[in-house]
Amino acid sequence: MGRIVDIAEKAGVSAKTVSRFLNGHPNVSAKTRRRIEEAIRELNYEPRRDGSGIGAGGSRAVGVFFGDPDAGYQVSLYRSLLRACQQADLSLVVEQFDESRSDWGAQVSAFLDRSRVDKIVLVPPLCDSFEIQSILNARKVRYVLICPSRPVSGAPSIAVDDRLAALEMTQHLIGLGHQRIGFLAGRQGHVATLLRRQGFEEAYTVSGLAGPDPDLIRPADFSFQVALVEARALLERPDRPTAIFACNDEMAAAVLFVANHLGLSVPRDLSVAGFDNTQISRTVWPELTTISQSYDLMAELAVEQVCASPPPGAGANLINSMRVAPHHLLVRASTGPASQKQEKMSRIVG
Repeated sequence: MGRIVDIAEKAGVSAKTVSRFLNGHPNVSAKTRRRIEEAIRELNYEPRRDGSGIGAGGSRAVGVFFGDPDAGYQVSLYRSLLRACQQADLSLVVEQFDESRSDWGAQVSAFLDRSRVDKIVLVPPLCDSFEIQSILNARKVRYVLICPSRPVSGAPSIAVDDRLAALEMTQHLIGLGHQRIGFLAGRQGHVATLLRRQGFEEAYTVSGLAGPDPDLIRPADFSFQVALVEARALLERPDRPTAIFACNDEMAAAVLFVANHLGLSVPRDLSVAGFDNTQISRTVWPELTTISQSYDLMAELAVEQVCASPPPGAGANLINSMRVAPHHLLVRASTGPASQKQEKMSRIVG
């Protein structure tokens, strides 16, 4: 089996450069990476995953698999994971995945082959990929799931109580006098979408009201662009809602955009609420009322658990727990009392 010095000699680089490549360091050029990868293949080199030569705790790096790098939720998580790793004297190695593709397994294998990362954090939607989990299990790589759709045997996970958070947000809107509330749902089939809708509908029952109008519940895929279309469809109705609760801040920002285009004043004519407390919730005007997730705590718990858990199949008592991180309702300027005139008109038209 080839050694690092052999790889360095064959690739025409220093042993230090090879070591940085194997540890997933970003400051290795694409050209150098290709030369090292070619040398690794020719020498049949396989990085050890027992942590020997690195310390008893294994690799000093944590890998995180991300989908859409522009999604506010994922950006917030990335920043918190970076801080958590720095506090734990660990490096964070980021691997981006194309969510529109399905051959994630090949990319995971390639990532593990070229790096010495033996601890992985999986965030939605990658945390629900059975293919990725199977490869990590087979390679005995530790991993932790953030907000998976279901508990996974042997894998620790971190989540937020999406149902309760959505219930609290909807109760906030109902408490302001809103009864015709539009709901922009997230990606179909995703657990966050299902639980947030469940909490939205449950709030009506808890408040002693008839259920929400199903015509005001629209799928918007967690997407700003899709939400633009769905928000317009809601707000151009003669019996338009007096409030809209969007399943993330990007969609809520789209509602603000459409409302402004239609000449509606927020929150006088329409209340708008989001979810996640991402950067966009604080940069739009008016600032969004939203649900704040504890990104820093979620990241700290994820790093703590992925470092403490044994590798898959190690024979130890595996961590099989779902840790629930707290959330907070942040009331800002985008929500206010329902217009009694508009609420009455909506009920008459409806």
